Amino acid sequence: MSGIVNINQPMSTEDVYKDIRKRILKLELEPGQKVSENQICQEYNVSRSVIRTVFTRLSQIKLIEVYPQRGTYVSMIDLNHIGDLLLLRTAVEKEVLYEMFTKLNRSDRLILIEKLELNMHQQEQYKSISSYDKNFRNLDSEFHKIMIDSVKRFALVELLGDHMIHISRWRNFDVAFDHRIPELIKEHQMIVDAIKMDDLQEAQSCMANHLETISTINDRAKAQFPQYFTN
Repeated sequence: MSGIVNINQPMSTEDVYKDIRKRILKLELEPGQKVSENQICQEYNVSRSVIRTVFTRLSQIKLIEVYPQRGTYVSMIDLNHIGDLLLLRTAVEKEVLYEMFTKLNRSDRLILIEKLELNMHQQEQYKSISSYDKNFRNLDSEFHKIMIDSVKRFALVELLGDHMIHISRWRNFDVAFDHRIPELIKEHQMIVDAIKMDDLQEAQSCMANHLETISTINDRAKAQFPQYFTN
């Protein structure tokens, strides 16, 4: 394990929770990996009661599994569950696009396009990176949020709540596995181009293709990292 903590200053329960969650999402703590209560206590210089509270919270959002008499393990990736979540996310974003075309006037859409193109310009600077870099990840999130906020539908995304973290972990794997940053940028640009052409159907199709990330790598991912995935 590669905890990045200052052992001389104990962290709060919330800080420990956020840090371990981040390590799981970034696959620093790998799917299926056993996590020792004692070792985590030492890493973060906190009591067992703190770690038990953290483990309980992580278990509630299904990032870890606690097996009596066996130990605690980082949850494996369930691609069926991820597929269902991506389907819900796609439905939300396609509805956002529909409302953008039917509720925003032309001048408001032009302002939206300007914001998206500025974001795209910033994304281009990350074409050569291989991992899901934090800065690019923020730009990726901002790209979608610009559209969602334009029709005031961010509450729809928030309804997915903690489920979204499983999409985040999958995205971290997906991007690194196939070095997909250039492809993500291209997919984003295709969505923008369709909006610029006032082509709702094409924009929705591009969005669906962009968010459906399982079918193209499913078999290869399971073959190379079988220990990461549920059967």
